[in-house]
Amino acid sequence: MKTQRRKPPASRRRARPVTPRGTKKRDTHARILESASRIARREGLRAASVPRVMSAAGLTTGGFYAHFPSKTGMDAEIVRALQSPLRGLEDLENSAGFDWLQRAVKRYLSVAHRDTDDGCGYPAVLSEVASSPDEVRQALAEALETRVAAFEPHVASITGTTRITARERTLATMALTIGGLLLARAVQGSPISEDMISACRKWSLPEAALVDRTRVERSVR
Repeated sequence: MKTQRRKPPASRRRARPVTPRGTKKRDTHARILESASRIARREGLRAASVPRVMSAAGLTTGGFYAHFPSKTGMDAEIVRALQSPLRGLEDLENSAGFDWLQRAVKRYLSVAHRDTDDGCGYPAVLSEVASSPDEVRQALAEALETRVAAFEPHVASITGTTRITARERTLATMALTIGGLLLARAVQGSPISEDMISACRKWSLPEAALVDRTRVERSVR
């Protein structure tokens, strides 16, 4: 005769953690987006295909449309996530003005940033965004405005910029830093790559600050 195992009293049973359905979905969405952003940052948006992204996230392809309306919708979120809002500059919050700008430019335009797989993803996706649907291009425009809002107060506090507005200076700095990193990565392994980093770093800083040569970091490393 088989004996039935008695259930332990309710007071001794281990309670299973209850995860709200909405929280679980948000966590899964974030996991998918992180996988997609990681692939796009290294290889571009086209490489972040739905099957590959879902596989990297440890999920089945069929679950994709519970989180994104389309591949275009995911691409738009990837572009926003690459901003994040200023990836890698979080520890500069105690700096301001020229000091903040110089440290940010030095960190962005560097050999270390050129060589990492976990750096700024804009150089990898910009050419694809240019030919993407409006939704993706609008996402990039919004992300760039977020970056402008973070940079502009520091640029505005630097004297000697009367012939150009702080916004214009900020946009020019962004174009030089992102474009310089893109070109430096494209010719990685050639001497011109480090020359590109050095030249774009110097021209990304306001002329008024460049007068004091001792304040400009010479090394690109």
